[in-house]
Amino acid sequence: MNKLPYMQFFPADWLIGVQFMTMEERGIYQTMICANWECEEIPKERLPFLVGKQWNDLSNEIKNKFIDLGETVINKRVYKDVSAYEEYIEKQKVNGAKGGRPKTQNNHSNSNSNSNSNTITNSISKKPSEIEFLEYGLAIIKQLNKNPDEYEFSLKAKFHSWNDEGWKTGHGKPIKNWKNTLNNTIPHLKPIYNGRIKNSKGAGISDSFAEEIAQGLQSK
Repeated sequence: MNKLPYMQFFPADWLIGVQFMTMEERGIYQTMICANWECEEIPKERLPFLVGKQWNDLSNEIKNKFIDLGETVINKRVYKDVSAYEEYIEKQKVNGAKGGRPKTQNNHSNSNSNSNSNTITNSISKKPSEIEFLEYGLAIIKQLNKNPDEYEFSLKAKFHSWNDEGWKTGHGKPIKNWKNTLNNTIPHLKPIYNGRIKNSKGAGISDSFAEEIAQGLQSK
């Protein structure tokens, strides 16, 4: 399935995605992702050798990250990344069979191409400041009748994640309208209580670790 020796890793997205997992669950999840990156699917019968547990014994926090295919499982994010890569390779093969990318036919076509490129660049280049991003996000959270103080950390993490990636989503798609994208993202953000991410099990990121992350975000 995958021929790349590496995969994309976004620290901010990772911390948000595993915030409700215990440290043991995070280790199991990461091991399964790496195994899935090296093979097309993970056979359930191999899980005891891979992570020391049967599929049915894994927590829902882990199982929800995978697609259950019956006898095998596949990680949702790995599937999307590899599918995008394979689609890119296929397009390159098609272009190669045609003798490369088609050349512009005339100045008019070239002008249109430049115009479209500039339009996309300009739309992406209208990036918000961190303050503008937070003010807008917190206003939306208030409209949802949620406590803004509990979401400020998650909003900061999302801002720096997108900003560090040149305003692209975790799937590499350019963010042309950051407000619309944020509107769709906010319902999936997790609250943080007094600097600590909690769940029903009481597990989460420690106060000191959360403080280190916050200081890292502030230093950018």
